[in-house]
Amino acid sequence: MNALAAAILLDVEILFTTLLVLAAIAILWFTVYVVYRLYADQR
Repeated sequence: MNALAAAILLDVEILFTTLLVLAAIAILWFTVYVVYRLYADQR
């Protein structure tokens, strides 16, 4: 594998890792929001 292919592979890995982290943050935020709304509506 030449240096260009390795650099492209690293860029793609960084991109998808970033997307995975953003998706995890969005899921966590939505979970906290739903639990908060369920708790707030019961009071």
